[in-house]
This record gives sequence, structure tokens and C-alpha cells, in this order.
Amino acid sequence: MTRDGKVRRTQEERSAETRTRLLDATVDCLIDLGYADTTTTVIAERAGVSRGAQLHHFPTKAELVAAAVEHLTRRIGEDLHHEAAKLPADGDRVSAAVDLLWSRFSTPLFPAFLELLVAARTDAELRKHLKAVEERLAHSMQRQVEEVFGPASSKTPGHALAIDLTLNLMYGMALQRVLASPDARQLKRRELAMVSAWKDVVTRVLENV
Repeated sequence: MTRDGKVRRTQEERSAETRTRLLDATVDCLIDLGYADTTTTVIAERAGVSRGAQLHHFPTKAELVAAAVEHLTRRIGEDLHHEAAKLPADGDRVSAAVDLLWSRFSTPLFPAFLELLVAARTDAELRKHLKAVEERLAHSMQRQVEEVFGPASSKTPGHALAIDLTLNLMYGMALQRVLASPDARQLKRRELAMVSAWKDVVTRVLENV
């Protein structure tokens, strides 16, 4: 305990805090600057930590970015878990689930993630580190979407197909946002129409496959 009565943090706690600050700063930089302009120096500055501390935790940019993707996936999972508990148990569950998922996929986080996947095509080191976490990320995302759809849908014949199709649609719509025209109102109308149509489609897939 310090002289002012505060409990002194352990080295492990300080290290964990530094790591979290670096990961959060990396996510912010990827959103604000894109992968190409995100450097470890900028990340360290935004995190408020020294370059030495950054290098101690993550020696390369690719390692840091891959760890940030996994960190972000955990954050999204915790958010979806919390929000899924608020959804209706039946009736409008599928409709509410699609709305919830799109509300998360339509944030700036997913275009930033998709940018990393494109960058990994020609960046061998980034590709190596992303592939190391890819299987865990895919499993985690699948589990999160299943939770959002709810236990009732898991008993339907088209459950697995509905989950796969929904994820692919959401990724595609998120990618479309990167390339869309600057007319935000037109884009919003198109997205609302697609989400509305998908609710009907996914309901039929769940029931009829």
C-alpha cells in the first residue's frame, strides 16, 4: 500500500494494463488511419506508453495487429452476449437478432477488420500472425451469432445454414460500405431494405431446410 492509502498494483497488473492500452490504441488507429498508416510509433503515442514498453509486449506491428484483432473479437463477443440477453425469447427473436448483428457489423470496426484481411494477402508476416488466430476467431464469431439467434433457432433444420448465410451477408454489406457512394441516405435506404428482406429469408431458411 502506498503512503496515500492506495493499494499498490502488482507488476502483472501494470503489464496487463499496458497491454490493454496498446490493443485499444491499435484498434482506434486502424479505424482512424487504416492499416498502411498505422505504425507502432503512432500506436505507442496514442496508448501513452513508451516505445520500449510497446516492443516488450509486441516486437512487430503484425504481432500487435493480430493481437488487437483477437482483443477486439473478445470485446464484440462480450457486447453481443450482453445484448443477446435482452432479446425476446421467441416470436420476434430472429428479426431482433438480425437487427442487433447489423448494428454491430455496420460500425467502423468491421471495415477496418476487412482491410486487414486484404492487407494480409500481400503482407506475409501479417498473414502468418492472422492465420494463427483465424480458427479461434471464426469459432468465436460462430458461437456469438448462435447465441444471438437464441436456443429456439438451434433446434430448427436450417440453423447452421442460416448462421453461415447471415455472417456472409453481414461481411458483404460491411465491405460494401467501404466502396459505397458518399450519398449516406441512399446507402441507408438500401441497407434497411436488405436487412428487412433478409429477416424474411432467414426465417424461411430456419424453418424449411
